[in-house]
Amino acid sequence: MNTIGLVTLTKKELMRFLRVPFQTVGSPIVTTLLYFAVFGLSVGRFVGEIDGLSYIQFIMPGLIMMNLLNTAFTGISSGIMLSKLMNTLSDILVTPLSHLEIILGFTLSSVIRSIFTAILIYITALFFLPFEMAHPLYLISFTILVAFAFSLFGLIVGIWAENFEQITIIPTFLLMPLSFLGGVFYSIKMLPPLFQQISHFNPLLYMISGMRYGFYGVSDVNPWTAFGFLVLVTTILTIFTVYLFKIGYKIRT
Repeated sequence: MNTIGLVTLTKKELMRFLRVPFQTVGSPIVTTLLYFAVFGLSVGRFVGEIDGLSYIQFIMPGLIMMNLLNTAFTGISSGIMLSKLMNTLSDILVTPLSHLEIILGFTLSSVIRSIFTAILIYITALFFLPFEMAHPLYLISFTILVAFAFSLFGLIVGIWAENFEQITIIPTFLLMPLSFLGGVFYSIKMLPPLFQQISHFNPLLYMISGMRYGFYGVSDVNPWTAFGFLVLVTTILTIFTVYLFKIGYKIRT
C-alpha cells in the first residue's frame, strides 16, 4: 500500500474542510441547538417519556445521526464535484495510487470530518443531558460504519452528478425526508401496524435505531440486524465505487 500517497490525499481533503470551519462545524451545532430548543425543551414537555427516555434524550441520537449523514455525504460529494470541475480528479488517477487507495483517501477524510462533527454535537448535547453510553463499543463501531457508508454514497453521487444542484437533490429530497420518517422524533411503535411495517423499508430507521441502542440500549429494530444491514450496504457500496473508478465513469475525459 502507498501509505505516503494515501496520507497526502487524506490530508488534502481535510485541509479543504478546515478552510470553512463554520460551514462544516458551526452550522450543524447551531441547527442542533435549535432542534433541542424547539422539539426537546418545548414540544418535549407535552410528549412525555418514550421507551423510558425523556423526549430530549430520545431525539438526541437521531439528531446526531442526521448531522453525521449529511456531513459525510455533503463533504465528499462536493469535494469530488470540485475536483471534477477543476480537472484534478483525472490527475489523481495517474498517481501511484490504486483505485482502492484513492477511494480510501477520499472516504477517510470524510469519515474523520463527520465523526468530528458528531462528537462536537454530542458535547453540545451534554449541556442538556447527562452523559450516558449503554453500549460504547457497539456505538463506536456503528458510527464509523455509517460514516463510511454515507461517504461512499456521497462519492458515488459526486461522480455521477454534473453540477452542484444535482448533489443538493439527495440531502434535500431523500436524506432529510427519510431521516424524519426514520424515527428521529418518534418511535415507530407509536404508528399504526401497517405504517410500522412500511417503516421497516426505510434504511435510515436501522441507522437511527442503532445509534439510539448504542446510547441508551433501546431500539425500534433488532440492533444486530441494523449492524448486519450496515455491513452489507457498506460492502456493496465499496465494490460499486471501485467498479466506477475502474471503468472511469465520468472521471476520464
